[in-house]
Amino acid sequence: MKTVLTNCTVIDCTGQEPMQDTTVVIEGEKIAELKPGIVYQPVEGEGQVRVFDLQGGYVLPGLWSCHAHLGSIFPDPKNLRATESVADNCIRCGRNAIDALRVGITGIRSVADRDYVDIAWKRAFNAGVMVGPRLFCSGMGVIITGGHGWTSPGTVEVDGPYEVRKAVREQLKRGADQIKLMITGGVATSGESMTECQFLLDEIRAATEVAHEKGKRVGVHCGSYGGAKRAIQGGVDVIHHGYYLDDEVIEMMAEHGTWYVPTMFVTQYEEFMIKSGMKPFQLEKARGAAKAHREGFQKALKAGVKMCAGADSSPIAEFTLVDIEQLVKCGMTEMQALMAATRNAAELNDVVDQLGTVEVGKLADLIVLSADPLDNISNIRELKMVMKGGHVVDTSPQEGLADFWELFFT
Repeated sequence: MKTVLTNCTVIDCTGQEPMQDTTVVIEGEKIAELKPGIVYQPVEGEGQVRVFDLQGGYVLPGLWSCHAHLGSIFPDPKNLRATESVADNCIRCGRNAIDALRVGITGIRSVADRDYVDIAWKRAFNAGVMVGPRLFCSGMGVIITGGHGWTSPGTVEVDGPYEVRKAVREQLKRGADQIKLMITGGVATSGESMTECQFLLDEIRAATEVAHEKGKRVGVHCGSYGGAKRAIQGGVDVIHHGYYLDDEVIEMMAEHGTWYVPTMFVTQYEEFMIKSGMKPFQLEKARGAAKAHREGFQKALKAGVKMCAGADSSPIAEFTLVDIEQLVKCGMTEMQALMAATRNAAELNDVVDQLGTVEVGKLADLIVLSADPLDNISNIRELKMVMKGGHVVDTSPQEGLADFWELFFT
C-alpha cells in the first residue's frame, strides 16, 4: 500500500524551516519521498494508492511522552491502586496507552509500572494484538526500603549495591528497555522531602554498571541538586523532574550529556493541583517547588542540556499535551518544545534512526494538524490524522472515554 499526504506543510522537527506545499509519499511503514508540490500524479502500474488532500494541514512526527506511568492514578483519593487486582490494573494501563495514541502520542517511555504490565502491553502492541503507541519500558521502579513510592505496587525495595544489582538484572530479564531508580524524595510520598537523597553513591553505581553492560540507560526520579550531583557521579543517563537544580549541577549535566525530563506539569499546572484532590502535604510541596523548578529549567535550557517532554500524570492523552504547552510557557520556543516531544525523545530511546522526525527512510509515525503549532503550541490539539507505521489510526471518540477517568477522580 502506498499512501500519499499532499497539499500540506511539513514540520520535520529536525530544527529546519517548515517545508510548505509538500507531498509526503509513504510506502508500507516508511516515508519514501518528500517532494515539492501539492498535486500527486499517479504512476502507471504502481499499484494501490490512497491519496489524502490535507487542505493546507501540517504534518509532524508523532508526539512522545518520556515520563509516563501507564497505571498512574495521582492523586488517588479513593486509594484504588492499593486495592485493585493486577487484571484491573492491566486494563487501565492498556486503555491509557491506546487513548494516548488516539490524540497523536505515538511513543511513550514508561518509567515504572507494577508486575511488568507495561512490558506485556509493549509486546501486545508490537505483535499487532491491539493498536497502541510504541512503548519503551522500565518494568518496576527500584527504590530503597521505605523510599519514594514505597506505597506504590509498581516498585521493588532494595538496600545496598548487591540487592540493587539483582533488582536491575531482574528488570532486564523481564524485558526492560531502561532502568528507573527513585533516588530522592518527591511530591506524592508522605514523610519525606523532595530534596532528600535516598540512594547512596555505591548503590547508584551498581545500577548503572549493570545496565550499561547491557547497553541500557538509567533514569532517576530526582528532586534536588544534591541527588542530581550524586546521580551524575554514579553514571546516570537521565534526570527526571529536577525540581531544584543549581548552577553546578546544570554545568555537570551539560558536560556529561545527561538528559533532562523536567515534567513541568508537576509543579506548574495549578489547575490540576486544585481540582484533582491532592492532599495538603502534596500541594505544599508542589507549589513550594514551582519557582525553583521553573528557574532551574530555564538555566538548563540556556546551558544546552538535552530535554524531553513528559507529564508524569494520567490520563497520558491529556496531560502530555499540557506538559508540552508548559515547556513553552516556561521558556522554550515552539520548535524547541516540539523537538523535545519528537526528535529528542527518539534519540533518548535510541531509535532516532527510525523515528522522531519526518525524513525519508523513517517509519511513518505522523500526525496532521489543522493549525500551525509554531504559531501557537496549543495547536497540537487541532488534530486531523494520526499514523503509526503508515497505518491510519482510528481517532473517532470511543464510548466510555470520559466515564473511564471519572471513575477514579470523582
